[in-house]
Formats: sequence, structure tokens, C-alpha cells
Amino acid sequence: MTITVVDAEQKLKEFVQFPFDLYAADPYWVGELKADTLHLLRPENAFWKHARRKLFLAYQDEKIVGRLCALVNDTYNEYHKENIGFFGFFDCINKAEISHALFAEGENWLRAQGVSAVRGPANPSSNHPYGLLIEGFDSMPAIMMPYNYPYYADLIEQEGFGKVKDLLAFERTRNDKFSPLFEKIVARASRAKGISLRRINLKNLQQEASAIRKIYNDSWAENWGHTPISEEEIQDMVKELKPVLRVEGTCVVEVDGVPAGFYIAIPNMNHVLKILRGSLTNPIRVLRALWAWKHIRDARLIMLGIDPAHRKRGLDLVLINHIVKYGVAIWDKAELSWILEDNEGIIRAMTESGCYPIKRYRLYQKSL
Repeated sequence: MTITVVDAEQKLKEFVQFPFDLYAADPYWVGELKADTLHLLRPENAFWKHARRKLFLAYQDEKIVGRLCALVNDTYNEYHKENIGFFGFFDCINKAEISHALFAEGENWLRAQGVSAVRGPANPSSNHPYGLLIEGFDSMPAIMMPYNYPYYADLIEQEGFGKVKDLLAFERTRNDKFSPLFEKIVARASRAKGISLRRINLKNLQQEASAIRKIYNDSWAENWGHTPISEEEIQDMVKELKPVLRVEGTCVVEVDGVPAGFYIAIPNMNHVLKILRGSLTNPIRVLRALWAWKHIRDARLIMLGIDPAHRKRGLDLVLINHIVKYGVAIWDKAELSWILEDNEGIIRAMTESGCYPIKRYRLYQKSL
């Protein structure tokens, strides 16, 4: 067995291809378009302007059997006054000696960067697929949420990693009910002076994105593990989401004409990506994917935020109410993910709105 540093375009393509081979027979795993992952991992991507990384591939008998990314997110460390590194893009066959060799190389590189601990999985941050699935292996993940083999937890824990935080995914169908308390709070909040709701203007998405970025960064500022989104990163997100964003999956709540909160929900494009298998080059798969796109009946709430100046007014529940009445009305069900396990306020709001937990993801950490 050998561990190789990814230092060329061809090696990067092999790094991106490996999970497609590893999960080829798995009914639930879904890979993103390879071109999108390559774009994310190339050094010129906006994310790497404030982060650095090293990619590793494990070979056995000249065959790739594992991969790992070790990274340092300078924006995260500066923001949280911490000194940690991260691991991500971890995939491996079920052999502890291979995962051990990958983590040993990654940890050696992180020590050389001067960090005191490593956390993950982060692909590559909390604004991307985040955490390791530990509950809910019996269904396909929602778009931009991770999926992995159950044995990954054992491989990671054998390397001395322990739980640092769990993330929860909630689900709600169109048939689930609001609690009387939820309806009472929403009715009162909606009657408040100056409150209005509107859709995001997709024709002016770049300008809308700047306002959304500010609300998002401010609303999540004190959340554990949050990494602020830069202006370049939000514009990158706009380019990725614009082809799949539907106006019916968006809402801005305004107070006296000024944006005070928002949500964005997108169709669960994993139904399409599962068919495409990471590429747009097969015309038959593309035709099948287009048909699947038109018949998607579920969605994922990917972003929701309330300006801190307008908290405790029930505006978050107003937005959740809007999602259900005008979003799930289009789709049969929606996943709301992810929520920190100890965010009691939003978990209570989810429960009162008729949502229930369906998946759990774990962040691990280890001192170096």
C-alpha cells in the first residue's frame, strides 16, 4: 500500500472519481457532478483564497482504495479564535490499515501547519456537505447532504476521534399538522405592523444574494462551527443554484420594507444526480434525468436566517409556515437540514410545526 499526494490534474480527477467506484452498487449514495467537485477542489476556487489543503490517495496493488483531504480554513480560525484543521472528502474501503495510513499523512501535514486539533468531516466547510451520517442509512440523502457507509464511523473512531457535535435532519410532509401553539405564534407575528412577505427576485439574484449573505452571516454568527460566507463564495453559490432554484422555494420577510429574514428551498436534485452518475456525457442518462427532474416531489430547505435585530418576534415560524403552505404544497415533503443537536429553540420550532427527525450526522475531533 502507498499514499500519494494529489499534485496534478489527472490525480485530482482520480480523487473525484474514487467514490463513484466505491459506491457503484449502493442504492442510496449520490455523487455530485464531477465537474462541480473539480471546480470546488481546484486551487483557484474562491474558497481556497482563505484556506489551504493537501489531498491524499491510497493505493493497493495499483488500485485506489481510499482518499482524504486535510485542510486549514484560515477564515474559520480567525473568526472563532481557534487553531484547528479539518479533514474531509474521506472515503475508504473497510480496512483500518488503509484509513490509518491516510489519517497519519493528513495529521502529519496538519501538524506542520501548526494546528492543535483536527475536526471533520467537512467537504470542505459547514457551508458544504458537513458531518458523517450515523443514523438514517435506509434512504437516499437530500441534495447537498452527505451519505457514507456505516463502517466509516468505526474507521474514524479507531484513529482516536471523538464526537464533538451532532447535526439533525428533520422532515415534514404535506399531511403533517401544526401544533395549536405554532399557529397562535404565527398568527400573532404575521399581524405585527410592517411585516410583509415576498419571493426572491430571481431576475436580480446577484443583488438579492448580497442581502441574503448579510442576513445569513449575521443570523448564524454565534452558531457553533459557522464559517462566514464571502461575497465571492455567495456568487459561486448563485451560479450553482440558479439552474435549479424555483421561485416557489424562496421567501424574504421584510420589516418596514427592509429584508429581515429569508429561506431558500430547492428540489431534491439527488433524484437527477443519481441517474447522471456524475456526468452529462451519456445522452440516455441525460434524457432520463430530465424526466426525473420534472417529477421531483421532495425538496430540501438549505438556508434560513433571521436578522438578529428581529429575533424573538416569531419571524422564523412565519417563514416555516410559509415553507409548508407554499413550498410543501408544491412538493409532497421537504427536509429541513441541518440543525445543531443542542439548538433547542429551532428544534422546538421544528417539532411544533409538525417536523420529525430522520437523520443524524456527526462531527468528530481529535487533538494533535
